[in-house]
Amino acid sequence: MDVAELAEHTEAHLLPRAGYETVKQHGCVLVAGPRDANLHPYNVRDVEAAVDWSRGEGTRRGLRTVEWWVGWRTLPRALGDRLLARGLQRSADPPTLSGMTCASTPPAAPAIAVRRVETANDYRAAVEVDWEVWQVPDDERVARQESEIARYEEMVATGNVHHFAAFLGARNVGFGRAIDMETGVALFGAAVLPDARGRGVYRALVRARWDHAVARGTPLLVVQAGPMSAPVLDGLGFVRHGDVALYVDKL
Repeated sequence: MDVAELAEHTEAHLLPRAGYETVKQHGCVLVAGPRDANLHPYNVRDVEAAVDWSRGEGTRRGLRTVEWWVGWRTLPRALGDRLLARGLQRSADPPTLSGMTCASTPPAAPAIAVRRVETANDYRAAVEVDWEVWQVPDDERVARQESEIARYEEMVATGNVHHFAAFLGARNVGFGRAIDMETGVALFGAAVLPDARGRGVYRALVRARWDHAVARGTPLLVVQAGPMSAPVLDGLGFVRHGDVALYVDKL
């Protein structure tokens, strides 16, 4: 598999995971989750039909949004403009991601302890770090607790999704997710509490997931990085392949 392809359409190449369904139609791959869906277009021959289909799928599933991830090799080249003409909007946070890969050992951060999340209680504590960083409202956290724990147990049963918690002393300050691919491991959802940044926490989470990729015999990390993460990953040995533009369709 071309590593640039993995960087451009990462979600389309993930191994099965609980709570997500992949559907292929109209030259697109739709990855539908519990609340939203991402759509990865390859070669869309009929844009109008593809938009109508994606909206129908999202509505049928009761989703809030379908977000189109338009890669640097996606056809047609003017797809973004045509999506805007159909009422989609550029995503604001962020509008663009960088498709990146790493095939060599990234640097370690020995002062940071990283542990694999092994129990539902540990996951509950670890994901609170993620919610704190992304400023998830308290009422939504309460609503998510039960469903998140249930989904965690399903993910463990599937075996393709892995979570890591980073610690400064006894304090949990970082969270990272890894999802297995056939030929590599995708990085998702890394978060570091603001007062713990600049100490190597993010670097330690990347290295822990690299070690996981090596242990399973697929020494390749793949990520679609936001504007905060991409410059850090540049310094850890990642290679940029291109940009993915995001367009959101609010249902």
